[in-house]
Amino acid sequence: MVAEERVRVERLLDAQDKAAQLFDEIERREMIRPGVGERQLSNEIRELAAQLLGATGHWHRRIVRAGENTLQPFRERPPDRVVADGDIVFLDLGPIFEEWEADFGRT
Repeated sequence: MVAEERVRVERLLDAQDKAAQLFDEIERREMIRPGVGERQLSNEIRELAAQLLGATGHWHRRIVRAGENTLQPFRERPPDRVVADGDIVFLDLGPIFEEWEADFGRT
C-alpha cells in the first residue's frame, strides 16, 4: 500500500471511530428518551457531534426514526414522531470529521 493510500485509510478509520464515539456518547447521555421528537433529537445529535468531536456537517441527511417510522424507506420523510416509552429508535448518521466522511447506524 502506498503512503497516500495508507493515510487515506487511517483517516477514514479515524472518522469511523469518532462516529462510534458519538453513538456511545448519545447512549451515555441518554439522549434517546420518551417525549423527545425525532427532529429535536436529530438537532441535538448534530450539536453534540460538532461540540464534542468537531463534526463540520453530515454528508447525508441524518435519519432519526422512532416506532412505526422505523419501517419507512430511506427516501421517505415521515411526519415528526415523538419517541414513546418502549419504542425502537433507528439512527443513521454520516458525520464529516476534518473532511473525512463516516457512515454509521444503530437501532
